[in-house]
Amino acid sequence: MFKIEDILDQVKIEQLLNERLAEIQPVMSDIVVHSVQVVKQTFHLDYYNLVAVYSLSCLENGIKKDLTIYCSAHSNESRRQTMANLQLLWRKNIPNSQFQANRPLFYEPGCRALFYVGLPGRNLFQCFENGHQTEINGYLQLTAEWLARLHRLTLGLNDWPGGREQRIGNVVPGRIRALEKVQENCPQYYSRFVKLYDLLEQREASHWPNCDNLTMIHGDLHPENVVINDDGAAIIDWADASIGDPARDLGSFMQQLVFMGQRHIDDENYWQQAQSLFLETYHRAVGLNPPVDWHKRLKTYYYFTAFRTAIYFITKSGPEPQRADGLLDEVEANIN
Repeated sequence: MFKIEDILDQVKIEQLLNERLAEIQPVMSDIVVHSVQVVKQTFHLDYYNLVAVYSLSCLENGIKKDLTIYCSAHSNESRRQTMANLQLLWRKNIPNSQFQANRPLFYEPGCRALFYVGLPGRNLFQCFENGHQTEINGYLQLTAEWLARLHRLTLGLNDWPGGREQRIGNVVPGRIRALEKVQENCPQYYSRFVKLYDLLEQREASHWPNCDNLTMIHGDLHPENVVINDDGAAIIDWADASIGDPARDLGSFMQQLVFMGQRHIDDENYWQQAQSLFLETYHRAVGLNPPVDWHKRLKTYYYFTAFRTAIYFITKSGPEPQRADGLLDEVEANIN
């Protein structure tokens, strides 16, 4: 059985890729792995979280081709579900030459790993570093159009494996797990988090769309999960994809756009304009008038995303409650 340690073994990876790709891509042969690079690596007792990238060459229909393949393995999170999410995305013909996504290859159960084709480019957060606002605006429009395509083509989706409808209470890490960690790390914050969970879940319940208005959502859309390249834009990391309220993707992205963007461009007016541009582009691309409760739904998910970031700062190894305080204050001031 292929083990987690084998992911970084060039000889074993080459053998695995030749065996597995021959099954799913018969036109590919003679795979040679030239390098193995670690993108992320965490090992602790029986826990691991590993992302590796392989540069390789192969023959495709007899023609030599260079390829980059990624592997994402996690001891506690099912990359099999991510595989299913990506397969559904491609089965619906949602990615195209301009609006891209990673193409899944196979799942290896021995190390709980997903193998997929990599995409060139740099993520949107990296694009903020140069501060070229006109350029950033163009990327935001591409992102909004990608999202509109996803939501438009999956409106009323009803063939998701297992249903997988996701609401605030079960968004990773999930209410129960999050509150357990808050109690463990910073018990003085516990009642505050309970109250905000209650408020946000009640708001969501009051405006949850009917089945015909649910769509496939990415579930964790932020600037680091958008990749820009010469052909257009790619959205990556589909681990949290589910059936849900499309407003969640927009509210989440708009909050993270400002939260992350201000690190490089300290201009509140610009980011307000950028949010408006993103939202206007989405509405135009999706081709439908926003429903009457649209603003309320966006607001719920905007502040839920700020709340989720606060959860991270409190529950992570080495909690940073001082970084959560401002976010919690913002949510409390705007959600009632």
